[in-house]
Amino acid sequence: MRFAHLSDLHLGQTSIVGVRDDAFDIVEQMVCDVGRISEVLDFLVVSGDMTEDAELASFTQFEDMFTKIGLPVYMVPGNHDGPAGYYRYLEQSRTFPTWDITNRVVEMQDLRLLGIDTCIEGETTGRIDAMSMTLVEQEIARRGAPPLVIVMHHPPVTPGLRDFDVVARLDGAAELQEILRGAADPAIILAGHVHRSYQGRMDGAACFVAGSPTSAFTSDLPFGASPIRQQGLQDFYFVHEVAQGSRHVVTPQHFTYSPSFPEGLTT
Repeated sequence: MRFAHLSDLHLGQTSIVGVRDDAFDIVEQMVCDVGRISEVLDFLVVSGDMTEDAELASFTQFEDMFTKIGLPVYMVPGNHDGPAGYYRYLEQSRTFPTWDITNRVVEMQDLRLLGIDTCIEGETTGRIDAMSMTLVEQEIARRGAPPLVIVMHHPPVTPGLRDFDVVARLDGAAELQEILRGAADPAIILAGHVHRSYQGRMDGAACFVAGSPTSAFTSDLPFGASPIRQQGLQDFYFVHEVAQGSRHVVTPQHFTYSPSFPEGLTT
């Protein structure tokens, strides 16, 4: 199966330091590109921070844009989505209840999706609660099932860069690692939160962090205490192809961005 993985869009109603002023335009043009290649995709995953401010208008913008793609959308909340604001919008939206996969498994012919809400209201760091941990353990224990894809906002594998590691702390990561160690087939983990794309492994499980198209950061060195700084536009997202057995290919899909105002000014 083939799917696109996006994260940390940070749609908001006011300008804020660290998020580009043209965030809406960037997301809109990225979504257009997903739509352009939708014939070769089965679905779309968004691993949180659809919004910057958890405002109703921001969730509406996200919903309106992503509905137009015509693909199934599967998502979990990020810390900037509340997550209380996310769940309030969930109660009033016709679409969000079918998109939200928090604490539920979506069974497909060739893979399984399990969503986890790792967010703590008002905090940048995360945790895996007991219910989510139990679900992961149950799915890991299944034998003969299609490959398991776990969708969560906070990555269980930190990037090793001090400024990112502090905000990416995930309580329960060690327990999750112990569960994953017992998997007959390695799981795939899709995450966000850290505004730089990277990949890591946890006892055989492959973790893919999507970065952020609207709030990308970089540093002079990839590890250690090198300070992070805003990078500008991340003009790509990721497309995964997962097949029964051991085949899993991940490709960066670049999209063309034309700013609506000069040079995509940032705050």
